[in-house]
Amino acid sequence: MLDWLACRFAPRLVPLTACSPPELPEPLLDGALSARAAAAFAALDAVPFTARGPTNPFRLLLGMGCRDLVGREADQHPGSAGRGRGYEAHPAFQPLEIPLEGGPTLTGHHSLGPPGAPIVIVVHGIFDSHTAFYVIEYAESLRRFGFHVVALDLRDHGRLLGGSLRPALGIEEGRDLFRAARALARSEGVSVGILGISYGGQCAVRAAYEASLAGEAELLRGGVMTLCAPLDMQEALLAFDDRSRLPRPPALLDRLVFSGLLATMERHLKLRAPGVRLPSHEAWVTYVREVLLPANPDQPALVGAFLGKARSTQASIMGALAVPTAIVHSQDDPLVPVVHARRALSSAGGNAWVHVRELPLGGHVGLGAVDGPGTLGMLAAFFGSLRDG
Repeated sequence: MLDWLACRFAPRLVPLTACSPPELPEPLLDGALSARAAAAFAALDAVPFTARGPTNPFRLLLGMGCRDLVGREADQHPGSAGRGRGYEAHPAFQPLEIPLEGGPTLTGHHSLGPPGAPIVIVVHGIFDSHTAFYVIEYAESLRRFGFHVVALDLRDHGRLLGGSLRPALGIEEGRDLFRAARALARSEGVSVGILGISYGGQCAVRAAYEASLAGEAELLRGGVMTLCAPLDMQEALLAFDDRSRLPRPPALLDRLVFSGLLATMERHLKLRAPGVRLPSHEAWVTYVREVLLPANPDQPALVGAFLGKARSTQASIMGALAVPTAIVHSQDDPLVPVVHARRALSSAGGNAWVHVRELPLGGHVGLGAVDGPGTLGMLAAFFGSLRDG
């Protein structure tokens, strides 16, 4: 789908890094974390977000895919996944490995800067890696704010692709991120935040849950922000098998773009399930049953309702969070509809640690292309308010 001809129709997107970063607000160092979280949510809501670039959500998907066409294909093969050269243009970033206590060694890049800088971990979407173009954009933008930025690969993604660590719909990935945040906080003694993009947002929320469950919410006092995250994993998986659950593209070109994208994702899924027959219908359900469940024998509820604990929108998850968690979602997201954010807020049951901001435009993680200054402003308002001084 994303070949030369398709890319001729793609809009040219202005990189987020082409926008001047706004100044960070004064950090909110006084008072309890709950009061600081409330002030950070208010600062996030106060940032204007208006259309400055393309707004068609399907063309945004096409534009984002075309500018990273080679890298996204490389991320589907163990020999090349997570090995893109995007960071060569950003020499402030160097390779990083984080061995986790009781877990795997995570790989990625981190920015080099003055000691004592607050940390933000950036987490990629499904079937991508920490070297994806949009991840580098956000990582470099946060670095320019003065944060120590750590971009990591999730299980069965990037340099961890093809190994023994199968994904677990955010359950184990959340634990990995929590352990990584703990290791970074202990070694540097600063606040840690997480920016989770798309599927990375599901994993970031799970990390916030693990920190809350362990009584270590203060460890993630830097806050968790998600962008267009599939927080209801059951709905996300069913939607890929039943496309009537997703918005219908209005125009022929839009329908071709969307159909091609979903077909590409299904092909990427099959590459992660060698030897498993995936029917054209219920491919994702089959993948969960025949690949993920055997790889996670200690998670018997994984298949049930996709499955039990993996559903971040359950009240047992959102209602238990004690970490500042900002859920940002576009109302026109065609891939992960805004209902994910609304269900998350509803299931939080009034939990003051959970906040949702809906944006009228932005498609699926195309916020930066629609309004780069507004997107940077939201990052600065939230993470800047919660950072250590």
